[in-house]
Amino acid sequence: MMVAPLTVSASDSPVPARLSMVHHSVMVETHNAIEAKSLRISLDNSLNGFIEGKVCDSCEEIQVTITPQTKAYENRVEVPLKKAESRIGRHATVIYEVKTKQVSEIRW
Repeated sequence: MMVAPLTVSASDSPVPARLSMVHHSVMVETHNAIEAKSLRISLDNSLNGFIEGKVCDSCEEIQVTITPQTKAYENRVEVPLKKAESRIGRHATVIYEVKTKQVSEIRW
């Protein structure tokens, strides 16, 4: 949400001086992505599992959780989540929620 700055002087307006501060917007990162060159994924029959990977080359490895609500896409077309196992050792993009570390999408 962008907030327009409010600047007034005491002579321009009866607005109290405390309201003449400039407001700054804050961007909150809700999702991040792992660009896996060699996907490491574990998925059970109930469609629960995890993916291990790095967000960047110098970043520490993290583990993110797969749930039955995780979506899988091949060439922008949704496919059954179980098909993501075919990407083991191959390229995929994993989009996950930063706060919960739950995978929302796996794309290849």
